[in-house]
Amino acid sequence: MPSTLDQLLRAQAASRPDETAVVFGDDHLSFRELHEGAAVLATYLRTLDVAADQRVGVYVEPSLELVIGAWGVVLSGGAYVPLSPEYPEERLRYMIEDGGARIVFTQEAFRDRVTELAPPGTTVVTLKDAVQHAWRTAGDEAPLDDAELAPTQLAYVIYTSGSTGKPKGVMIEHRSIVSQMLWMASEHRLGPGETVVQKTPMSFDAAQWEILAPGVGARVAMGPPGVYRDPEGLIETVRRHDVTMLQGVPTLLQALVDTERLASCTSLRRVYSGGEILSRNLASALLGELPDTELVNLYGPTECTINASSYTVTRDTVADAPAAIPIGRPARDTTFHIRDGELCIGGIQVARGYLDRPELTEDRFVTSDDGERCYRTGDLATLNDDGTVQFAGRADNQIKLRGFRVELDEIALAIEDHDWVRNAAVIVKNEPRTGFQNLVACVELSPKEAALMDQGNHGAHHQSKESKLQVKAQLSNAGALADAALAGRPVVGLPGRTPSARTRRAVFARKTYRFYDGGPVTRADLLRVLARRPEGLGSRALGTLTAADLGEILRWFGQFHSEERLLPKYGYASPGALYATRLYVEVRGIAGLAPGTYYYHPVHHRLYLMEAGTEEGEPLVRFGFEGSWEAIEPVYKNNIREVLEIETGHMVGLFEEILPPLGLDIRPVRGGEGPTGLGFFDLVPYDEESPADTGTDLYVQIHPERIAGLEAGQYAYQGGELTPVSGGLVDKKHVIAINQAVYERASFGITAVARADASDAGWRAYIDLGRALQRLQLGEHGLGFMSSGYSSMSGHPLPAARRMDELLDAAGLPTGPSYFFVGGRISDEQRLSEGMYEDTVHMRGPAEMIRDDLARHLPDYMIPNRVVVLDRLPHSANGKVDVRALGDLAVVNAGLHGRPHVLPRTRTEERLAEIWAAALKYEEVEAVSVLDDFFESGGNSLIAVALITKINREFTGAGLPLQILFESPTIEKLAHRVDGAAAAPASRLVRLCAEGARSPIYCWPGLGGYTMNLRHLAAAACVDRPFYGVQAHGINRGEAPYDTIREMAAADVAAIRRRQPSGPYTLWGYSFGARVAFESAHLLEEAGEQVENLFLIAPGSPKVRAESASGGASYDNPGFTQILYSVFAGELADVPARDAESFAKYVTVQFPALEPDLVARIIAIVEKTFDFTYSFKELTERTVSCPVTIFKARGDDYSFLEGTRGWSTRPPTVVELNADHYSLLRSPDLAELVKKIHYRLGR
Repeated sequence: MPSTLDQLLRAQAASRPDETAVVFGDDHLSFRELHEGAAVLATYLRTLDVAADQRVGVYVEPSLELVIGAWGVVLSGGAYVPLSPEYPEERLRYMIEDGGARIVFTQEAFRDRVTELAPPGTTVVTLKDAVQHAWRTAGDEAPLDDAELAPTQLAYVIYTSGSTGKPKGVMIEHRSIVSQMLWMASEHRLGPGETVVQKTPMSFDAAQWEILAPGVGARVAMGPPGVYRDPEGLIETVRRHDVTMLQGVPTLLQALVDTERLASCTSLRRVYSGGEILSRNLASALLGELPDTELVNLYGPTECTINASSYTVTRDTVADAPAAIPIGRPARDTTFHIRDGELCIGGIQVARGYLDRPELTEDRFVTSDDGERCYRTGDLATLNDDGTVQFAGRADNQIKLRGFRVELDEIALAIEDHDWVRNAAVIVKNEPRTGFQNLVACVELSPKEAALMDQGNHGAHHQSKESKLQVKAQLSNAGALADAALAGRPVVGLPGRTPSARTRRAVFARKTYRFYDGGPVTRADLLRVLARRPEGLGSRALGTLTAADLGEILRWFGQFHSEERLLPKYGYASPGALYATRLYVEVRGIAGLAPGTYYYHPVHHRLYLMEAGTEEGEPLVRFGFEGSWEAIEPVYKNNIREVLEIETGHMVGLFEEILPPLGLDIRPVRGGEGPTGLGFFDLVPYDEESPADTGTDLYVQIHPERIAGLEAGQYAYQGGELTPVSGGLVDKKHVIAINQAVYERASFGITAVARADASDAGWRAYIDLGRALQRLQLGEHGLGFMSSGYSSMSGHPLPAARRMDELLDAAGLPTGPSYFFVGGRISDEQRLSEGMYEDTVHMRGPAEMIRDDLARHLPDYMIPNRVVVLDRLPHSANGKVDVRALGDLAVVNAGLHGRPHVLPRTRTEERLAEIWAAALKYEEVEAVSVLDDFFESGGNSLIAVALITKINREFTGAGLPLQILFESPTIEKLAHRVDGAAAAPASRLVRLCAEGARSPIYCWPGLGGYTMNLRHLAAAACVDRPFYGVQAHGINRGEAPYDTIREMAAADVAAIRRRQPSGPYTLWGYSFGARVAFESAHLLEEAGEQVENLFLIAPGSPKVRAESASGGASYDNPGFTQILYSVFAGELADVPARDAESFAKYVTVQFPALEPDLVARIIAIVEKTFDFTYSFKELTERTVSCPVTIFKARGDDYSFLEGTRGWSTRPPTVVELNADHYSLLRSPDLAELVKKIHYRLGR
């Protein structure tokens, strides 16, 4: 019997040389070719002195080369070390170095990357190198004899998680893996006539039996990269290659069941589950979906060579099986021992040990009472009555998460490497309904590195923006006086409610800038900005002030709105954008107004008389400022008065900017009255000889190597020059955590320090700080600023202020109340934008930002679903983190979305809950909450169709359109629609992504006009902007498709303009939808509107269509029927149909969740639009001036625009994609499209 892998492969190559061993896409290798290719590589490796037990890295994407590479190393006598290219570079570098792999085999495309990854002196080898060596040496010398391998030689070394935070290499010998493969062949029929899909990343031990399956005569179908996380793509691979054997973790198997397409994989004969607990419910579902397929539960740690036991699930007993399916009986020549509840495994499959870890090897590999060498798994197990073994959980903190071996401590250590994190712990929380494993990271922030607003007194919203508390406060206009306080008061409507273009432009240019896209900053730029003052135009008596003048002045302090913004815009800055300072105007003898004190309402642009005055005295305009504590307290607890005074300063600074051109100015009078009063300022004639004192000293901080000619450090701005005073800096860590990325982008900082001699006993100190920044923010000088810290009169200074005090003290300079802000050069596009590109700080907090950073250092499966920031982690008496107490915390158990569980309250909600539970496979109706979100609960487009169809059947006359779930995704909202409380007709603009403050994206789907196929694109691409799919007219009942593209586009443009009356517009179109998007852009520009971007995604036809174009929309035309089928299946396939009726019947059999009427309506749309195109003459009549980007799918024919001229005033940008026409809308290929879209959008 063979005892080494090379013997297995040679035997197969000899007995079935011409049978297919490996297939990848359209390429394949026979057993002979596989052996010959591996032998060529092996020979070359041996010339590089590869010998027994020497490790050779294999860094290859799924391909024929992956299988050749693994077998080539085996035949050379070495041991391969699997290196998944998708792993983070730090982890790969460690594996190469720790594994001692002085040779790494890779693909030509990765040669440079591997050379950078590997230690100096590492030899990087490709198959091309081996083939060239074979050609060079052919006939020149005697060929090397085949390496003679011993059963105890290493076959491979595979890395698994380590409790020290570093992975550890597990050494697997030939005898162990050969025994595993022969057991799989004899026990589970892995052999000739079988096809196994290779979809597991090769760095995981489960991938090895997939890769090595040709050794026992089975065929391997290589899935495309990333297919293990793409259920739809995996099903396509199974169907394309008639796969008979599929293994997956339960998470993936559940996802396959949820596609509702698993039943179409009729070639499957065996499905293997491993890596996690296989639940009884999932086992039942799998057997139900695949009635002719055997289901096997596999179990085994990496240290015992992949699978140490198995259990075949039987249909007749699964209903009575335990909640967790047993792990079964040991593999051949493998033994199980349960010692003190822990499962220990002995036998031939036990690994040699851990590479260069003798102490760890001694600890984990032990000798049993009967003298057998065993591995301590750390798994708890019990023996069932029938002799099978039952897995009972982990004995330590090392777990199998979604099929991957994970040390929770390793993830915690990686998190603690983050600059902001002081301590971290990671736990797994199971979602009660689905059993999905949620990885939750709980962290304590380091106050020295990750300062928060209200440090020490902060609310949870400063740690995470999940609650959207600050945005909600900003939207509530809480700073404005309530209507009840104004009821019955005399009101004056002011002129100028519609601002001038100049005013609007200046207000939207005054932003808190967090990105600096305008290029480098010079010394001259800084001096020019620091010296700038508004120019006065003469001097004007107050008595000449008209109502129009007053309206124009006050309009600067009202709200400004834009379609591109979620939040209102103001002409002055407000810490936290809460706008909690109220403006009062006392008038006498001005513009015919009754004397008295008025409140200026910034939302309505009106004056409300609060207190009547007298006519006696000279004309007077006095501005009073009053703070609204209640508007700030939900967001800030510390420094409330400071924040309000700084905001007052910004308002005064705005007056100082806009008044001089009117011959006016503003001067301080006195401090405020009462606890909420902030100060009074008078309107005065402008006096050029007596400018207002700024009241502050300014210090400019130059960031290292950012401004030519200026060394890093602090400079005093004096007499129009910059004088060095200190080499010290306010560092990144002195800025609150969420703004540290802005600090890194900035070129400089400025600190305003209030002068004691200029602040009238202190009441103006913080007001003067606000004045200083407001002045710098105004004027079209090309620099932008963001506030980054201020001092405190109540003992809570932010770190930037403390640091600046240290630097000034050290330099012997006076300190005082201070305000620090950073800045850089901005682009014209930023300055002119009315959007919220700069305001992302309101959407992401430290928790979200830490999770984003982890994605750059950890594999996908190790990235926490949630990061929860806690003030302190709970500890037990022995000083360790109390994991049980951590898991019981309410904030940890709030769920991914923190929604309460609300049972149905009405009969309609109860009936909907029953339909919902059945469609989404809840175990019981009581588990349904009326606040559950459809898509977050596992809903997809096919389930959506089934759900809405059932609702419409249950509730006669409901007539809900399919897109309703995007507008009303909960039972509560659906019940309102069913009951008629929100009976407005649904728009054909289907909101697929609601988040975002910028103007929306409008995207047309492909043939058939079914927008749900765009959902994944919308979720991935709608960065800070809503995403609407434009559903075809004809999808909903009672609609008929339009006869021409122009009619389609005209109706769609009308719907878009109802949603967004004016541009600029962003239009995308996929496949056929690209034609409608182009026509819509033409119509909008004809109407005088601006189109910001026109993205045409895969506008060309798949080759099959081009080859059958002349056949038209006929069921005798295979091109038409293949394209029509792809509308439903997302792939091309031949369909045995004679007409629309037989085609619809075929589709509904393949996709039983689709309503037959809907299928018929989509078919009717495709029949009508299949031949729609532009003639040459029509294109010459259409010219668009907007920027056009064509995203061209691999394999597509030329699009309707290519090869013609004159249709655009500028040449289009053409972006070539590796993805094909259909895969670009699905993972993993969707990531390529989204990345290139974001690049085109400047993200």
